[in-house]
Amino acid sequence: MSLILKIIALALVTEALVELFFKAAPLRIIRAWLIRHSPLLNTMDQGHLLECKYCTSVWIAAFVVLIATVIDGRLTRLIAFALIVARLSNFLHIIFGFIKDLQFNLRLKR
Repeated sequence: MSLILKIIALALVTEALVELFFKAAPLRIIRAWLIRHSPLLNTMDQGHLLECKYCTSVWIAAFVVLIATVIDGRLTRLIAFALIVARLSNFLHIIFGFIKDLQFNLRLKR
């Protein structure tokens, strides 16, 4: 895989993991636990670093790059591919929902 494709894939995996970390119910429990038990990551004016998607993405990206560098095998590529496909399918759901809404609006105008 070329370096540019690998960087794009790692960015998509990072984005997918950040979204899961903030929205998936089981992972929100882990996130809440981490926030409660890591007061050193709490800043005075911005809140806890794990409450910010941008801050969290830095740590998740570091973890993803580390894993991709150290354990570059079939299993890690399979997991990365599954996360990328799942995240891209979410965008397709949004696009198809938008198209469906447009069709519904056209029918209402008739």
